[in-house]
Amino acid sequence: MDKCTCYNSTPFQKIQPWTEKISAGQMENIEKNFASAKPMNDEPLAIKKDASVQTAVPAPVERKGVISVINHVKPFYTGYARIDNAITDALYGKSQELKDNVYDIMWNDLLRHNVHGLEEKDRTALISLGVQKAEYLADQFMDDKTKASFMEAIRSVARIGMEGKRVSACEMEYNVKYAVCLDGNNHVHDDNMEEYLFAMEREAPDTYKTYQELRKSSKNGEVDAAFFALHWAMKNLDLIASNRPGYQRHKDEQYEKLQKVKLADTFSGADTSSKEKFLSSIVEKLKMNQNLQQSFFMEQIMRMSKTSSTYLLERQMVLTGKA
Repeated sequence: MDKCTCYNSTPFQKIQPWTEKISAGQMENIEKNFASAKPMNDEPLAIKKDASVQTAVPAPVERKGVISVINHVKPFYTGYARIDNAITDALYGKSQELKDNVYDIMWNDLLRHNVHGLEEKDRTALISLGVQKAEYLADQFMDDKTKASFMEAIRSVARIGMEGKRVSACEMEYNVKYAVCLDGNNHVHDDNMEEYLFAMEREAPDTYKTYQELRKSSKNGEVDAAFFALHWAMKNLDLIASNRPGYQRHKDEQYEKLQKVKLADTFSGADTSSKEKFLSSIVEKLKMNQNLQQSFFMEQIMRMSKTSSTYLLERQMVLTGKA
């Protein structure tokens, strides 16, 4: 593994006392002038003789806890319409807590970007844990039909995670889109640009080569290349239409290839019938895999056990204070 250079490995800088940052002459000047400074209040702080004295003991003030809602988890979209829309449909009408739990799994378990301190075996085991967490939530909060399509989509996301590439010691890159087209129902639509480029590559290879060169040419290459492709598409709508069946077959092949990716089975078969049994079975499976970073996974389990509900992620905090 490459040497870690992310912020997690950067040592904290020791705080230097302010007295060490000034010279002896400056300190002498401070001490000399301090005594000559006039007090802000000339009158001594004291209780006046005619002040009434309160003899009754005040009643204790009861302070109720204030519920603070943590920021909700941002939805994660892979750009694969068949995957994203199945998850969106499964979560339609469900509680915000369930949505937060599912998207937290996608961000932090299945497609984790920062993998500081995790070996590849730990990362893939974390994906396996994420799949089991999603299955627990599906068993608790979804009917059988919804659960089936939801879990198929979640496993597809996990397969994308298994195919991820390390771009540095601590960062992962996945074959997902960072900008997607959403409609009013939060359904993902396939990007038309992919269809344009599919036709361009087959019908006008020289033009496609120019597109690729333009895309890599400068700081604004991505934008310039997109306008170049759009301009070509507007003049070649017939070519795009004639290549549409081939494009659909290409998309089907992409999904079929993804389904062949083998998933890690580290935590497979966990008991999802209740939260207590789920966490207990996860601990048992962790004990059977001593080659993993035990402290990291125990921290994940402790995080789930601290929630007061049947969810695995707490989205509320009760804040209390004393006078």
